[in-house]
Amino acid sequence: MKKNNILLKWPDANDAATALAHLIILKSREATAKHGFFTIALSGGSTPSLLYAKLAQSSFADNIDWKKVFVFFSDERFVPPTSNESNFKMASDILLKHIPLPKRNILSIKTVGVSPKDAALAYEKKIKQYITPSHPFDFVLLGMGDDGHTASLFPKKEILTEKKRLVKEVFLAEKNSHRISFTFPLINTANTVAFLVCGDNKALMLKKIFTQKNNSLPAALVKPKGQLFWFVDNAAASRLLKQ
Repeated sequence: MKKNNILLKWPDANDAATALAHLIILKSREATAKHGFFTIALSGGSTPSLLYAKLAQSSFADNIDWKKVFVFFSDERFVPPTSNESNFKMASDILLKHIPLPKRNILSIKTVGVSPKDAALAYEKKIKQYITPSHPFDFVLLGMGDDGHTASLFPKKEILTEKKRLVKEVFLAEKNSHRISFTFPLINTANTVAFLVCGDNKALMLKKIFTQKNNSLPAALVKPKGQLFWFVDNAAASRLLKQ
């Protein structure tokens, strides 16, 4: 693993989410002091819901200047925003509806009335209005599946080798699901990337990520120019702890 990887282990998922919430506060303060705003990409899945619940609490939310925050999504299922499978809906229900974040600062992925390809192209165009080579993402939040995928970058998919597109559509035949996802050319330019990985079902994959050389697993291909944090609980790190 690269030297800029920082592995932080916590007793349980709640502690890991709490610590990550503190880091987001810190990075938001640093970014707004430096260039006047903070760009963050949220992730989907079940684990981030703990983090979003933390950030919605006044003890955390009051320490972020939400008027200067711009929220994006690192991936999205191609379902209506009202669907319970929508990453936007999950983040909105748990976090976004409960903080003083202007609606215009929520940059979600359009999934209705467009094709997956057009949705990806439109989102890339939207991102380029805020994210440039001189102003990369301040913070990208990611999770990791027990198969090593992150965002909607799944093993052995063509999207893993994408070199130009920042956002791309992908079809997962095994799930009969279209997705829209950030690609590595976008993720790996970020100033800070943080994984939140919890649960013993992630233990074997986490060990592979940290111990195997020449690793082709999607999560192992996250190599940002900035800092890379792994916030994990002891259950996920159990196989690493035995080393």
